[in-house]
Amino acid sequence: MHNVLKSCVAAATLVFVSAALAACSGENPGTPSPTPGADSSSGASSAPANPNVPKVSTPLTVRDAFLTEPCTVVSQADLSALGYTDAGRPGGGASGSEGTNPSCGWSMSKQGKGNGLQVLIGTGNREKGTGGLAGFYQAKETGRMKFVAPGPEVDGYPTVFYGLSDERAEGNCTMAVGVADDLAIGTLAKSYQGEQDSCETAQKLASAVIKTLKGA
Repeated sequence: MHNVLKSCVAAATLVFVSAALAACSGENPGTPSPTPGADSSSGASSAPANPNVPKVSTPLTVRDAFLTEPCTVVSQADLSALGYTDAGRPGGGASGSEGTNPSCGWSMSKQGKGNGLQVLIGTGNREKGTGGLAGFYQAKETGRMKFVAPGPEVDGYPTVFYGLSDERAEGNCTMAVGVADDLAIGTLAKSYQGEQDSCETAQKLASAVIKTLKGA
């Protein structure tokens, strides 16, 4: 089961880092991270203006507590509703280090289940000036990401499906929800039964994140 989670984390992190135009080495130069104790509220993004990128009418704030402990960005009740009872595994700069996208991955413990979830908080992208959904469209326009497609709104927030390729039909759905014009949060549902199953789960995970941020 550890291998399932490891594969889930590796695949999603690779895709999200690609959106940030980062090197595959995982070494992510960036501006200094927010002052400890301060909120990681949105700032100006240097990603080029794109009229096709939807604006976020009600931006959400990601507190520093979620950057240092990214697994807390989804409540245990919401995880249980999705069938996950095991503790999540943080990664991707979960300590809030500069230039990284904090993340958390969860895996199924039930017999025969290989499903996995992951959340990635795109603060590292924002520090690089490629934050928000604009960064994904920019990556596609420059050829650094092959697959970026508009997704349905989740609780009033715009989304895109994205990846190094479109794997939704194979049961792997990765989406990013724009919680601010310069900040997106990625959600991954891996090893599900086709596009509808995986993408509905990714949307439910995004909704759970939004609920947590609204209540923080």
